[in-house]
Amino acid sequence: MKTRPESLTTDTATLHKMVHDYQFTVDEMQAKIHWYEELFHLFKQRQFGGSSEKSSDQMDLFNEAESILDSLRPEEEDQETIPCQGKKPGRKPLSKHIPHETIRYELPESERVCQCGHALHEAGTESAEQLEIIPAQVKSLNMFR
Repeated sequence: MKTRPESLTTDTATLHKMVHDYQFTVDEMQAKIHWYEELFHLFKQRQFGGSSEKSSDQMDLFNEAESILDSLRPEEEDQETIPCQGKKPGRKPLSKHIPHETIRYELPESERVCQCGHALHEAGTESAEQLEIIPAQVKSLNMFR
């Protein structure tokens, strides 16, 4: 309800009541705005904040087996350390029972000439072994007897 200054009454009691009502409305609106701001910050924290699954003692959750083994193991002060025999880097070669196919990439005879006119020679080779998996095939068989 908007009132124009010309239409305001000069009665101070009525003016005080109007000011009191307006102040009450402003206070209610500010409380609602504050509540909505808190709700907005809560949603924003839930969406973009840290995960609730993280905790500072999270790494201790899976140490149960180690702690049981440590409690069963006798405590010896003179424990002998055995050097670790590490594995060689790389993977094991593929089985000999798998069919092998050799692919050799070579330049055609016309490109095996140097810019100076001499024939090119093989400087080195690179080899790689890959496992190719061919998916199963589905086909229809017509069988007659």
